Amino acid sequence: MLSQPKKTLDIFISHAWRYHEDWNRVSSMLDAYNARAWRNFSLPWYDPALNPATESGGAQLRWNLESQIIPVHAVILLCSVFAQQGSRKWVDFEVEMARKHVKPIIALPATGEATIRPEVAEIVDAAGTWDAKKLLDLVDGISLNSRNDAKVVLPSPIDPAGTAR
Repeated sequence: MLSQPKKTLDIFISHAWRYHEDWNRVSSMLDAYNARAWRNFSLPWYDPALNPATESGGAQLRWNLESQIIPVHAVILLCSVFAQQGSRKWVDFEVEMARKHVKPIIALPATGEATIRPEVAEIVDAAGTWDAKKLLDLVDGISLNSRNDAKVVLPSPIDPAGTAR
């Protein structure tokens, strides 16, 4: 039996308009490790009446995303979602909101990959792995640093070639 976590970590996982395979995978991984260790603030939903291409639909979606990011300890940026051109507008907005609200961003490589792309490394504070304990420990450590400083200042977890250390 898993011990109770010292605290529950609130996490936003980048996503597109609907659920994404890696989003499901990381959510399931963290739940399987210890569902009480984290809360998922990134609940994609699909409302067929909401058209994100319209001014009002886009505004509603942006408001929903920002509201999900404000209370979290960290944002996990899924490299596989970032790589999808159709999702970039929304992922870029999620990154912008994380910065606006001083939330650290942790990159998670696409499933089956060990590294993150250089363009992702430029916009994140750290790189995580597909290991639930290590990922939660990283969120806990990086969020503590961001709460202590208005600006997240951490040693770069990425070498110049774009690989995670």
